[in-house]
Amino acid sequence: MPNIGTRLRSTLVAAAVGATLAASGATYAQTLRTNILADPAMVDPITFSELIAGDVMEGIYEAFTGIDKDGNIVPELALSWEASEDNLGWRFNLRQGVKFHSGRDFTAKDVKWTFEQLLLPGNKGGLNVKYLDSVVGAQDIKDGNTTELAGVTIVDDYTIDIRFEEADVLFPIYPIWFMDSGIIDEQGADWATKASAGTGPFKFVEWNRGQNVRLEANNDYWGVGPFVDAVDFLIVPSDDTAISMYEAGELDLIYVDAQAGRRVLRDDRFKEELDLVPAAQIQYLGMNQTQYEPFKDIRVREAVCIAIDRDAMVTGLFGGAAFPLYGQITDGVAGYNPDLKPIPFDPERAKALMAEAGYPNGEGLPAIKMSGTAPRKDLLAYYASQLKTVLGMPVEVEVVERGAHIKNMNAGEVALFPWGWTAGYPDGLYYLSDVWYGPSVYNRSRWQSDEFDALIEQSRETADNESRYALYQEAEQVLLNDWGTCPTVVRMQVSAAKPNVEGVNLTSFRFLPFNEVKIN
Repeated sequence: MPNIGTRLRSTLVAAAVGATLAASGATYAQTLRTNILADPAMVDPITFSELIAGDVMEGIYEAFTGIDKDGNIVPELALSWEASEDNLGWRFNLRQGVKFHSGRDFTAKDVKWTFEQLLLPGNKGGLNVKYLDSVVGAQDIKDGNTTELAGVTIVDDYTIDIRFEEADVLFPIYPIWFMDSGIIDEQGADWATKASAGTGPFKFVEWNRGQNVRLEANNDYWGVGPFVDAVDFLIVPSDDTAISMYEAGELDLIYVDAQAGRRVLRDDRFKEELDLVPAAQIQYLGMNQTQYEPFKDIRVREAVCIAIDRDAMVTGLFGGAAFPLYGQITDGVAGYNPDLKPIPFDPERAKALMAEAGYPNGEGLPAIKMSGTAPRKDLLAYYASQLKTVLGMPVEVEVVERGAHIKNMNAGEVALFPWGWTAGYPDGLYYLSDVWYGPSVYNRSRWQSDEFDALIEQSRETADNESRYALYQEAEQVLLNDWGTCPTVVRMQVSAAKPNVEGVNLTSFRFLPFNEVKIN
């Protein structure tokens, strides 16, 4: 797999931790205090389906493989893996000596059990369920016919075979987090807020809604570190507030949206503490044809997209900490096409297209709500202003609580929305199959193309990297030609850290677990 891509960094300083006197008075308990925008939607790997939860859980749970600070795929709970000769199976050789936070050994039994828990219909499996769709017997569990996954064979405690109905060449890099198979018997069905069931460098300790989520060091961790005693994720809904808390010494490490980050970027006091990295995240304007009749017309979809001035967004909304996005795979992620044509800002053509579609100056357009969350209110205001001014579209802005908004989008009930999708692994299929593949539960715009879907299905069976990337680019062009999506920008990730700590790694995939953090 390729590296993540060129980084834009002000300095290679990483993070800072607060040091508070321990109860004994003889040592110092070191707690890294950092911010998250909202309560995580969940803290268990079965229902996991959103970014903030991922920020918290990344240090608790681990998969077969992970990524390093340069975005390379590296062994994690699997030391090695081999494909079967017919390309319909994988054998994984597991890392020995790994213990769960309970003290129990990690074995092949836990791998199979985790897969089964994800698939059981009553468990409401989240983002990772789709990775198991092609495993033999997966549908039988989903249908309630059995609780045992037929396609998974435990060879011995540290060897496991997985068989597929159809080839899945990316299976080893999927970020399926494995959990302790003894946790439910020990803690009950509501275990997730009472115990920690991972193998990662930090253990879940407590979640005080609206305040913080606290993790503490796993001193039996098989890998490097951890070197701090705890990580405290403080829930700070406003990035501006987070910056003020950082200035006041109440946060040691901040991660802020590039829009709020303008304050940090322009302040010389932060210059030596900044880290800037392009995000492996598409930003797009979703146009749901099932909720708004005019979006069924390709001319209306194109008009909306070319009514957006991406260069002005980069300069104004993002203070230069972004760049225009013209496709649906980001630079540095495998399959990225650097030769895509720019999407112009063309108000005159946009007006002409609307007139051709029967809506001159917006006449006859039904009212439409543009929905989003509070942190995106500046984006909402900008898009609404552009669509009203250029197209005469009667847009009403609606700010919705994050959890409710995600639920509504997943149900296909939101007509117009600015949103993003962060890659979970460094391959373009993550964007294309999750966000735009017809059957995907995360196809929130409900756009669908048989041609696109067929290309995605073909790519899943194509082992040769270059051939697979060509299929990605062909599918991406189908999507773009139909104006099924409106790409907007790729934002820069902005973080700042106090200068007395090293070892925090900000990547295109957000922060890696904080186990390498050291206090000088």
